[in-house]
Amino acid sequence: MGDVIDAEIPQAGGTFAGEEPRKRPKVFVHWSRPKSNLYEYNYDYGSNYYRSMIDYLDQRAKGGRPAAPKPESWEERALKSYLERSRRTASLKHNRDTELLQSIRSSSSHYIAHTKTYARKVTVGF
Repeated sequence: MGDVIDAEIPQAGGTFAGEEPRKRPKVFVHWSRPKSNLYEYNYDYGSNYYRSMIDYLDQRAKGGRPAAPKPESWEERALKSYLERSRRTASLKHNRDTELLQSIRSSSSHYIAHTKTYARKVTVGF
């Protein structure tokens, strides 16, 4: 009545006795998110968004009683960031332009000097 059947009992790890453990495929769980970039335009716009409040708080911390800043519209903030950026790039552009012109002048004079030297060497050899 009570026949006992020898059943294989799973070992730790989910395998049966005498059976090799299954190799699971390697799955990379963690996704490395690419670094985000904060572009200069976005930084300027964000800093102009809070600039009036920061200036207000700085003046209050120094003991002054400045007037509370008024909320600005999107257009006003965008115009401020555009004007500040154009002032910065104008001075940078001027410096870059003068550096470029100087390097062109020096490279052309360098080229002329070496071509004259080369021409002398070639004509002397004949």
